[in-house]
Amino acid sequence: MSVTVKETNLRFGPLSNRSETSLIVIHHVGEIDRDVSAAEIHQWHQNQGWSGIGYHYVIRKDGTIERGRPRTTIGAHAEGFNSKSIGINIVGDFEQAQPTSAQIESAAQLIAELADIYELTPTAETVVGHRDLMATTCPGENLYNILQTIRGKAIWYQQNS
Repeated sequence: MSVTVKETNLRFGPLSNRSETSLIVIHHVGEIDRDVSAAEIHQWHQNQGWSGIGYHYVIRKDGTIERGRPRTTIGAHAEGFNSKSIGINIVGDFEQAQPTSAQIESAAQLIAELADIYELTPTAETVVGHRDLMATTCPGENLYNILQTIRGKAIWYQQNS
């Protein structure tokens, strides 16, 4: 399976390569339910003094997958787990809104591809919500409640691509 990822050509400060990938962490933007781009999040994170966007991928409302940090680098999205994880931000505030069906399908397809690359099975141990790792509401109740559905779809895509 080959998922289409829109290249963003963002410029970063210093980044380090990740030597292990055993976890995929799902996030949401939170607080605002609008279609935010990887470039906009990149600017927010640079304004915080970071090297750039902390997530590796951003999934827009229409299902478009945008590149954040290069896939092989250490992210800045889940303190204590960045050195072994990939961060995916599904844009929206899923405490209030629901993810779109396009976002759900794109997330499942992206997770399936990443699971193939890193030899993972999309389970509750390998594909987690940010809140599974620390005290936060992220990725929002409405997205968190369908993570098992997304994992199941990812397994289907792995087996049928």
